[in-house]
Amino acid sequence: MKISKSLFLLLFIFFSYGAAFGQLEGNPENWCREGFFPRESEQYRLARITGQKGERVYFYGDDENCPDGKNCRRKSYLIPNDEIIVSRTFGRFACSWFQPSKGAETVGWIETKNIEFVEAAQTPDEKDWLGEWRYDDNRIEIEKGAQDGFFKIKGDAIWKGIGDNVHVGTLDDEVKPQRNVLKIGESSEDEYECRATLRLIGKYLIASDNLNCGGANVSFTGVYRRK
Repeated sequence: MKISKSLFLLLFIFFSYGAAFGQLEGNPENWCREGFFPRESEQYRLARITGQKGERVYFYGDDENCPDGKNCRRKSYLIPNDEIIVSRTFGRFACSWFQPSKGAETVGWIETKNIEFVEAAQTPDEKDWLGEWRYDDNRIEIEKGAQDGFFKIKGDAIWKGIGDNVHVGTLDDEVKPQRNVLKIGESSEDEYECRATLRLIGKYLIASDNLNCGGANVSFTGVYRRK
């Protein structure tokens, strides 16, 4: 497939940005993991898996010699037209999150030769935000706010330990989006205030917080889908 100069330049800028600024400070560059994924980028992008019908596109791990070493390929795989979210790149691999409509996510490295980026609205319509969003047992509800252009955010998160050891957390704020981003708790000067960032990427809501939104181990961090 012939790539135009403009498309090549766009891909070059994206890959360069992701490689330079993607990983969280202190983490090895080759790490691609669920807990870090929703916090490690400000430039998430949608992509689709390419290939022939029946072809399998495998995930690669992030052990010491991975993703480009021997025995890095995992058993988990995707098929053409599956949709993923990409946070950043590392060499010829893209850190990717696959969130099915039902079931658990799969996160790992996918070879960039097997993906095609998809444009997502940078300034979503109001209706794209509204509704109940779910990730595991966590819930985020987005409704129209009292002020024009604002959204009312309410959320519940839970962490379950051993036995009856359960911790919970909440979100409660009314904020105005900046393009496809909602910042919760940003107006507070309290350093221990609950702060969270919600990014709308296509049909996915990527959430990250500062771990001050509830009890110990409680976090809203994850990739949500609308119920």
